[in-house]
Amino acid sequence: MEQLTQWDKALENNPETIGDSLATLNVAKLNKTEKAYYYLLEAAVADKNLKQLKNDSTLLISERYYNSKKDYYALARTQYYLSKYQEDPQKIYELLKTAEINFEKSPKNDYHILGLIYYWLGQIQYKQINLSEAELYYKKSNQIYSKLKDSLYMVYSLRQLNRIYNKQKKYDLAKENSDHMLDIIKYIDNKNDPQVSELYASILNNQSFLLQNTGDIDSALIVSKECISLLEDRDLPMKSPYYYRIINIFRQKSEIDSCKYYGLKMKKAAEQENNSFNLANCYKNLSQISKEQEDYKQAWIFNSLYNELKDKLNSNHEKEVLKELEKKYALAEREKENLRDRNRSLWYFTISLTIALAASIVALYFSWIHRKLKVKNAHLSEEIAKTQWGFALSKELIADNSSAYEKLELLLTKNIKLIPDKVYYEFENSLKAQKEEYSQRLFSALTNIDNNFIEKLQYKFPDLNIDEVMLAYMLRHEWDINDIAQVFRITFEAFKKRKYRLKIKILGADNNKISLEDYLNKM
Repeated sequence: MEQLTQWDKALENNPETIGDSLATLNVAKLNKTEKAYYYLLEAAVADKNLKQLKNDSTLLISERYYNSKKDYYALARTQYYLSKYQEDPQKIYELLKTAEINFEKSPKNDYHILGLIYYWLGQIQYKQINLSEAELYYKKSNQIYSKLKDSLYMVYSLRQLNRIYNKQKKYDLAKENSDHMLDIIKYIDNKNDPQVSELYASILNNQSFLLQNTGDIDSALIVSKECISLLEDRDLPMKSPYYYRIINIFRQKSEIDSCKYYGLKMKKAAEQENNSFNLANCYKNLSQISKEQEDYKQAWIFNSLYNELKDKLNSNHEKEVLKELEKKYALAEREKENLRDRNRSLWYFTISLTIALAASIVALYFSWIHRKLKVKNAHLSEEIAKTQWGFALSKELIADNSSAYEKLELLLTKNIKLIPDKVYYEFENSLKAQKEEYSQRLFSALTNIDNNFIEKLQYKFPDLNIDEVMLAYMLRHEWDINDIAQVFRITFEAFKKRKYRLKIKILGADNNKISLEDYLNKM
């Protein structure tokens, strides 16, 4: 596994050597992980060497394995290479978009593969003449390779942007782009590298096309000749498109002999390339050139060849156009579906965020109410504690006073014969006065606590005395019977009699529908 990792790192600079090294491995002895990695590297090596595997069966094994292991980076790479083995643009597009999504899930250690994904997504859109979408993908690809300082792939993406700007007639952008490309390609030029040489020729051809469109015919011719010279010096295989460009320039300059010279070169190159479209254009140009040179026999021969090839191409073209239209429609529908999915996801996110925000506001409000109630509850708890302490202390004092009164009464009764009548009556009157004063003080305290109830009770029942009003208050507030008996210094039986007499005064003797306590509570 470590050896495969080392080969993967060296793949960019030595694809042929890595391919030879992979061929020495016995695949049957590899485990599942190694086998999946081997098949991925095998496809990568083939792609770097501008070749293809026999089929995508081994890559499908890698895809299934990486999908099961959720290795999203390796899965994105595999799906990128799988897209190279598809012919249907819709399937290519879906594989590349899936690869893009999987890369976004990965640790993102190597952005080179994402740049390739964007570049080929741009190629699909460009072929479908969706220029705005293609431009977006090429720009994304170029941004990645600019950050990676990968000059070769920067030039590829810039070249495609240049073609778009030419089609959109944005010549200022095209010129700026073209100058930038030429600076880069001259810096990295290598005569022994066919890939770089073909790219260099393509850039020069684009530069010539741009100059021709802007009316600078002489400069266009100079650049085109430079392109042809590079092609012939380095013996590059694809020459006919470049000959076609220089023929057009010479026609604009009305240099017929030069047109015929390069026309014959184009014919030979197109036949070797098996390029029917360029061959048809070549026949058409040669026919027109021969007519202008008054060589009508040769003009008729070239024209016949042109018509024959044109009919054949038109027949095939109509079928291809129909297929392309269907594919373009399917691709556009797919883009719309993806946009709808993104919008739907954004809508769900917005709704979720709104709900979360509303829930946060409600939670904050209830939290504030809770804190407020907590503080209020703490204050009430303090007041209740103080009241309970005061009530307990009052009961103790009442009990002490009651005990003192009882002892004094017992002492006077026991020694009635020893005490003169005058002294006895003075003590008895003083004791009664103290009892009345005690009841009056207790009544005043209760009046301060629940004044509204006591005033209402006295207004409805003016015949009630102070002790009866206090008993009604205590029953209303559900005092304990023992506490009531202790306050009035009476027994339980005496309490029941007092309560019954109070009920007679308030409700009457025959009213059994409501209890005295309920009546007092409802006042």
